[in-house]
Amino acid sequence: LAVASEDLNILPVVVRFITRQGRMKFVRPLYRALYMSEMGKNVALETFRTNRLFYHPICSKMLASDLNVDGNGDAITPVSKEKGSIKETNILTALLIGATAVAVGAMVLRKRS
Repeated sequence: LAVASEDLNILPVVVRFITRQGRMKFVRPLYRALYMSEMGKNVALETFRTNRLFYHPICSKMLASDLNVDGNGDAITPVSKEKGSIKETNILTALLIGATAVAVGAMVLRKRS
């Protein structure tokens, strides 16, 4: 939700989470939400380029597909934000799952401190 609201304060939290947690069910919705936001598109691409080898090969392949990049992180084709390119319900679901993952990650980090 914070990513969808274009809250710049959440970027370091999201990046820290997706670079320490490799589970596709947690990182994929966050990468999607970042990529679809104005503030996070470049962050999502650069973070993926830097950390793509950290993820399981299947996760890396799916993230590359979501971000429209090849396995090396190089752009394939531009993505249109028009209706029909990605269903709105999928975006909302991704944002909800991503927000939940960030909240769970924050709780885990607090317990470790």
